[in-house]
Amino acid sequence: MKLDGNKVLGFLSFVMLLGAVIFYLSWSIAYGDWNDIGLYSISIILILFGILGIWLSRLRAKDISIS
Repeated sequence: MKLDGNKVLGFLSFVMLLGAVIFYLSWSIAYGDWNDIGLYSISIILILFGILGIWLSRLRAKDISIS
């Protein structure tokens, strides 16, 4: 199996996305606070970077396969 930049980027982006969901749920369950603006700000940034990273890795994979 060849390890290239797109696979690494996609994996790290997925881990970031999954980490954001786990962070949000674990913090909310532990402290019983589901409406914390600081919790939202960290979670949203991680979720957006995860989604954008997955999108970018798929976009780069299409560009490489076309050329």
